[in-house]
Amino acid sequence: MADPARLDLATKGEEARLRAHLEDFVDYYKGVYPERPLALAVWFEKSPGTVDHNLLVLFTGRGRDQINYIPSESDPLFWKTGSSGPPFVNIHSTSVDYFAGQLSSNPQELAKYRDRFEVLYFDKERLTEPILRAFNVITEPSGLLKGWYVSADEIVAGAPVQNLLSKHSHSRPEIGLVKVYESEDFKSCRGLLHIEVSQRWLPMSPGALTDYSFYRDLVGGHPGYFLFQGGSLYQLLRFETKTVPEYSSRVLEKLRNGSYPEVYLRAVHASEGSAA
Repeated sequence: MADPARLDLATKGEEARLRAHLEDFVDYYKGVYPERPLALAVWFEKSPGTVDHNLLVLFTGRGRDQINYIPSESDPLFWKTGSSGPPFVNIHSTSVDYFAGQLSSNPQELAKYRDRFEVLYFDKERLTEPILRAFNVITEPSGLLKGWYVSADEIVAGAPVQNLLSKHSHSRPEIGLVKVYESEDFKSCRGLLHIEVSQRWLPMSPGALTDYSFYRDLVGGHPGYFLFQGGSLYQLLRFETKTVPEYSSRVLEKLRNGSYPEVYLRAVHASEGSAA
């Protein structure tokens, strides 16, 4: 009798091999239309034991109002090795705009693309929210605040917080926060720090703190601030590493040891009349 564990391991190994070769196709399509960058690649109707495999690719820019189909015989999956035989890849391609429109007006026709699917590549800046939701592309945890670190040297007494926001808002957010506590008077809060990794906001590990100037400034007795989109400003008070089971449900990916750096913050309100 076959060992189920070994069969499962063999199936996973074959799936990983197929995924790697499909990613070769994805890399090719990233550069095939320089004026129409690739926005999404999805392996759908996954079945590792079949001869034909299916890849949906969405491009930005204008395209024909249809989903183009390239028959599998044209694309051997192992083309990089020089093989011209099976397995093959069925390519389904269209524009982001057309797919988004069909998702809204004719979703039943697109159901097959979400059957046993796996997203192999995405560029969230080029996709619509409905497409991201349709393929379960979740890039940030619920309640995430995004913003920037502001050193104490940047603070000018009496200057409005809006000045700081104008200075930093042209750049990409560099820090994220998921609040786990806020006082009733909104004067203080605690939260889990996040950073963006490969377009996804993931929790910062305790060991990574020392790599950041906001931590070094705080330890050196020169605490700075976190400025978030929308204009809220918080001064850093301290960090504590905590192992709280509930925290793992607040993040997209759990940290291996279940310990998270929790930052304590003091809110700086507009009514205080300055950023300091």
